[in-house]
Amino acid sequence: MPVTIREATGEDVPSLEILRRQAIEDACSDVYDRERFADLVASPDDRLPSAIESDAATVLLAETTITPVSFAIVEDGTIEALYTSPEYQHEGHASALLEDVERLATDRGWSRLEAVAPSVAVGFFEAQGFTPRESARWHGLPGTALRKAIEA
Repeated sequence: MPVTIREATGEDVPSLEILRRQAIEDACSDVYDRERFADLVASPDDRLPSAIESDAATVLLAETTITPVSFAIVEDGTIEALYTSPEYQHEGHASALLEDVERLATDRGWSRLEAVAPSVAVGFFEAQGFTPRESARWHGLPGTALRKAIEA
């Protein structure tokens, strides 16, 4: 099924919230005690609607003809969020979003991209050329701060 990437709109927020919750539940349930991530799943991400409305942030969405499959929030060279629906993981959608984020970074003159990822996602970012820098907290869970230089 073909996937397209576009900027998200306010109308996408409910679908993206569902996707976010499913992705967190799927990624964290085998690694963390449920109590550690239950609040993260239960509460909405207040950054999402404000990022969509903001001129400083960009929310990119990968979707099939029927459903969103992945999205990323990026602001000033920082990837604030990157989620993929469990049913569509390992199909290259998050990688495609990161390619678009890198193009955006080049267009905006950013010299690097940074992210804080939960431990379960660090390998994905490393495979995309990000370098781990230090331990960090991702929404209160153990994570890693990562960085990737952007070629102009």
